[in-house]
Amino acid sequence: MNDDAKSKKHTGADKPATVNILFSPDGVGVEVPRGTSILAAARKAGVFINSLCGGDGVCGKCRVNVRLGRVRGRTSEFLTRDEIREGFVLACEANAESDLVVEIPETSRIIGEVREADPTAARFSADEHLPRSAEELRPLFRKHYIELTPPTLEDNTADLERLEFELGKVSGDTEFQMGLKVIRRLPETLRKANWKVTASTAYRGALTEITDVAPGNTARKNLGIAVDLGTTTVVAQLIDLVAGQTIGAAAKYSAQIPYGGDVVRRILYVAREPDGLAQFQELTANDVCMLVQELQDRYRLGIGDISAVVAAGNTTMMHLLLGLDPNEIRREPYVGVAYGPPPFRAAELGIKIDPRGLLYCMPCISSFVGADIVAGVLATGIHKRDKLSILIDIGTNGEIVIGNREWMMCASASAGPAFEGSESSCGMRATAGALDHIRLADCETLLSFSTVGDSDPTGICGSGYVDLLAELLRLGIIDRTGRINTDMDCSRVRVRKDNVPEFVVFGADETGHGKDIFLAQEDILNLLRAKAAIYAATLIMIKQLSLSFDEIDEIMVAGAFGNYLDIENAVLIGLLPDVAATKIRFVGNTSIAGARLACLSRQRYAEAHEIARSMTYCELSTDAKFMDEFVSASFFPHTDIERFPSVMAKLGR
Repeated sequence: MNDDAKSKKHTGADKPATVNILFSPDGVGVEVPRGTSILAAARKAGVFINSLCGGDGVCGKCRVNVRLGRVRGRTSEFLTRDEIREGFVLACEANAESDLVVEIPETSRIIGEVREADPTAARFSADEHLPRSAEELRPLFRKHYIELTPPTLEDNTADLERLEFELGKVSGDTEFQMGLKVIRRLPETLRKANWKVTASTAYRGALTEITDVAPGNTARKNLGIAVDLGTTTVVAQLIDLVAGQTIGAAAKYSAQIPYGGDVVRRILYVAREPDGLAQFQELTANDVCMLVQELQDRYRLGIGDISAVVAAGNTTMMHLLLGLDPNEIRREPYVGVAYGPPPFRAAELGIKIDPRGLLYCMPCISSFVGADIVAGVLATGIHKRDKLSILIDIGTNGEIVIGNREWMMCASASAGPAFEGSESSCGMRATAGALDHIRLADCETLLSFSTVGDSDPTGICGSGYVDLLAELLRLGIIDRTGRINTDMDCSRVRVRKDNVPEFVVFGADETGHGKDIFLAQEDILNLLRAKAAIYAATLIMIKQLSLSFDEIDEIMVAGAFGNYLDIENAVLIGLLPDVAATKIRFVGNTSIAGARLACLSRQRYAEAHEIARSMTYCELSTDAKFMDEFVSASFFPHTDIERFPSVMAKLGR
């Protein structure tokens, strides 16, 4: 290293201007300015560390072990004295003072396969609404093979008008537009192809855009992508737009997770960082690109084989995909930039498909009721039914729709990511090792359990928490307020040094990572609040409509979480209302199911926009009655247990 390089590298003998951090076991290194937090360095290196709070130091999820080097930062209450002595720090609060070697333990990593990546998933009832006729199977992006009659002295119609006339006969479209670049290439393309070409068209409402004209017949290969932009996971399906079939699917965790587990924290990051919006737009587009690339590689496709992407997600995620400022979403009067944006060139947003291909966004309704719930209504067909239905999408932001073909009302309830396995001491997403079902014979005896992938247990995911809470309530290990009974003669119940009770599900010698898996008192209260938000939002809508749950014909639970939920236990803890089990149905990922329908049918895409326009939005955040209902629902199953007669019988009330 020369002297100039040394002077740039150091500000003093012991204080380098930059430091190198090596992350283990990834083996990835990064150079950052001295004083950079380990979490920020990990983001720069592309290494994911679980950080539910986005780096605010309030979740304690980003534990890492500094194996070599010096850091500075405050001591966290989330770390025990033994952990501190061993070199554990919170990545968001530990700033690098020298070169570091940092080990990321399994419990702090964002790892594993996303559970639901099955192309048949969410076909529950969406297939009922798939295009059944040639008229309905009119995808947003189409390809038409046309054999044109060459011009003559008697027929000297211009090339563009000749193409539009013949295209109108085979497509049924009447109004066209075409980009100047395509028009300029048209004369050469038509003549070199001996007037036999494939015209690609994209739906733009009243107008149909002719996006490209290619020689020969390439109309048989026309593929699209449906995307669910979840706060936690991103799922994509590859669709054959000619046959109207789903070919395959891929999924991944959102690259935004290290910046916060909920959309509000991500909005705050965008507001705080000068390039935050551009950064998040790139992260979102890259997530889509990675899934597109995976599907292209799996099915040996070229970049030009995919012509359209249809995306659905909550309002914030849709804003971030488009690079729209989401700040006003969180401020009164809670207004987004655009709820029904027009199609855009996918290439403009960094999404790598056919350069002339388009990105279509499913429409949103409000700041906190997004395109995912509109897609869910489209997929389940609530808007076409005579009977009354409820659709509950249990995710980071719970969304509820009540209605039928005559009217629909919607609302959102901020449940947080508790039922996605976050915000809990041993919570994890539904990846390998996550406990998804648990049964207790008594306080001491674990009757049965299952884990994702049949792996050794390493944590608890959402459906596992519902089971565990129900079992503890049934056995009297917790009371209806959620308090652990520390007076029980039970070896699984213990009290920490800070007087916090815990229930141990597995001891360290029984787990896949050599640490206890337990449910702490604060975990129970957090899950209690999450279930209360969902139930209270549903109940207050029912009351505003002067209805009762008995008058509802069907309750549909959407989201990957619902696929593995035990109905009886969900009712026992008061997450779902006490109605006949036959009325409750799990419908999977309706967000991607609706996006798929829209991709295959202009009619369905138009229906989605009509759904968004016709739905009445109920704002609960400013409704004092909602808080009353929330407090009342913050018991197992509810303060008014008579609302849950089946639970009264089981608990001997």
